[in-house]
Amino acid sequence: MRSTERILTTHVGSLPRPDDLLKVIWDKADGNAVDEAALTELVQEAVKTVVAQQREVGIDIVGDGELSKPGFSNYIYERYSGFEKEDLLHMETSALDFADFPDVAAQLMGDQLEAFKHAEMRECKGPIALKDPEPVRQDIAHLAAALGDKPRDSAFLNAPTPGQVLFNNPNKYYATREEYLEATAEALRTEYQEIIDAGFNLQLDSPDLAMSAHYTFGDGVGDHMEHVHRAIEALNHAIDGLPAERLRLHICWGNYAGPHNHDVPLRKIIEPILTANVETISIEGANPTHEYEYEIFKDVELPDDKVLMPGVIDVCNTRLEHPRVVAQRILRFAELVGRERVVASTDCGFATFAGVAWIPPSLVWAKLRALAEGAEIASRELF
Repeated sequence: MRSTERILTTHVGSLPRPDDLLKVIWDKADGNAVDEAALTELVQEAVKTVVAQQREVGIDIVGDGELSKPGFSNYIYERYSGFEKEDLLHMETSALDFADFPDVAAQLMGDQLEAFKHAEMRECKGPIALKDPEPVRQDIAHLAAALGDKPRDSAFLNAPTPGQVLFNNPNKYYATREEYLEATAEALRTEYQEIIDAGFNLQLDSPDLAMSAHYTFGDGVGDHMEHVHRAIEALNHAIDGLPAERLRLHICWGNYAGPHNHDVPLRKIIEPILTANVETISIEGANPTHEYEYEIFKDVELPDDKVLMPGVIDVCNTRLEHPRVVAQRILRFAELVGRERVVASTDCGFATFAGVAWIPPSLVWAKLRALAEGAEIASRELF
């Protein structure tokens, strides 16, 4: 993820699913019978297309768009035991900012009502264990085929962290949250290892580290800062032995277009986050709630073994960033942590759950092109 020649570009993961694929994913998530062979073909072709699109607009480190998954975290129900079906996703009543602005919640949820019907969370009511390793192997095969002769370390696949699983899926089985985190870390380790062994980079998605301060599913995670420390400890256990230079940790405050007036400051959580045994840290840096937080690196020294992957594109705003604005955002971070330790990215994914999209697909690709163009401008000034 380090470059001595120019600013590299990437994104956080999810990209819009094609309509035909989206319908089948929804059917499967709803428990309807689907033609698995046909679904595999749809995913394979969609990943091939989306990787080519990323290359065409100038993205250096590409992903599969999470196209095979119903959501960045709830896809685990297909792969792991222990989760019983129960709709727990009530965003308008679970977030402090939506409680302050219920009319905003009503508007946002109304716009995405059909998609959120399929974006359910579940309770943990049994032992968590890997029940099927084939889906991650299919993800690996699809991305490998789409890359062709391009090196695999120029691509990444996503998986949630133990802390994110606990955050999304209330514990109704384990005696303590610590036991829940430990069991989840053991279960997820296999998926992490498969991705690394295949030669790809692994992005570990952990919105819970910031988001759980203002947003609650079920009975929540307990004390927020205590959760941050325990979640990082569980993550480090899960990734023990994996090469840090191939790992990137994504933190965000919830990928939704709400007021976010209760978001915990990055300064409060950055120090424990920096103890994660990963090289690259992905943070929000483009939206109006968190853009100012590049300033914390005036006081917080980024360890020598860390790289920053700041968001320089807002994924919830339909305004198209000017490449010069993108370049300015990159330059701020580069000035504080060094040009070789900045990888330009997006604040979050563009389609966190299948069908949930604050940005239309045509604008997604325009924004990613602006990201690449802004990185080119910044590279000319920095290198």
